[in-house]
Amino acid sequence: MSTADALALRIAWIGLGNLGQPMALNLQKHLSSKNAAHPLTVYNRTASKADPTVEAGAKKASSVEEISRGGFDVVITSLANDAAVEEVYSVLLQGTEAAGISTLLIETSTIYPTLSASLEERAKKVDGRRFVQAPVFGPPPMAREAKLVVVTGGEDSARKLAGEILVPAVGRKVLDAGSSVKAASTLKLLGNSLILGLVELLGESLTLADKTEVGADLLYEFVKEFLPAPSAIGYGGKIVSDNFASNGGFTISGGLKDAIHMLTLARENNSPLPTIEAAHRNLLTSRALGGGDLDWSSLVGGSRVASGQHPRKRGESLDKAL
Repeated sequence: MSTADALALRIAWIGLGNLGQPMALNLQKHLSSKNAAHPLTVYNRTASKADPTVEAGAKKASSVEEISRGGFDVVITSLANDAAVEEVYSVLLQGTEAAGISTLLIETSTIYPTLSASLEERAKKVDGRRFVQAPVFGPPPMAREAKLVVVTGGEDSARKLAGEILVPAVGRKVLDAGSSVKAASTLKLLGNSLILGLVELLGESLTLADKTEVGADLLYEFVKEFLPAPSAIGYGGKIVSDNFASNGGFTISGGLKDAIHMLTLARENNSPLPTIEAAHRNLLTSRALGGGDLDWSSLVGGSRVASGQHPRKRGESLDKAL
């Protein structure tokens, strides 16, 4: 499809959460900058979350049903979990089937691979429907700057079109997972397992450092010099400063959802993930201590409690938390 053809598409976006809202806003800004024929149409259950994108020129839909009947060429979804994806797609597929409209469905959420495959199979049974799984890597600040990495999986032409719509509008790079939508979701889980494993390792090592004469601050200086990846520096900084406010980032609750998916994938493939098992335990501990809405780096609280330290205040003993 040519650029001109792509700019003639009618596109809708469902889900304006911590990632979906800046992604949709950037897509609307991109469409406006290219003088696209149609503005983006957006929907979110909490309607006020659509306001920034509407102020940038988008239209607001009143329901998923409205979008399913709206004659859109492309519908993009960004949702919190598998249950939300199931709920939305049960409406989208029924609605588009009744209307007989040709629509590309682009699903950007982190969901289990078998759900991706199920959605693709269900979409194939609806005339003119195509499905692409396109999860994204990156926290909300990267989403705001349109620097996400987009993974695409699905039929060739649909996958190519999804990449053209999302990059450079909402992301900086496409990782092509080929024709398998399951591969796209699996890559997302594997990538997240590396990040979660890194957070767990940082938590364990920085906690141990604070129990020695070295201290976490000095060890963090080592991290910045020898492991200068954005995730290591960012999450390490949160841990040493006890800065666990989520600020729209990835929460303990979201981390638990992903950790369960990772461990399920590991069990199904007879491949252990002991680091993620440890992270899962510490995520549970942090949630039990009232941290469900905190940034997932607060899982360090599990290591701190086990070592007799306050879960969220470096340098304080555990008894001050009780």
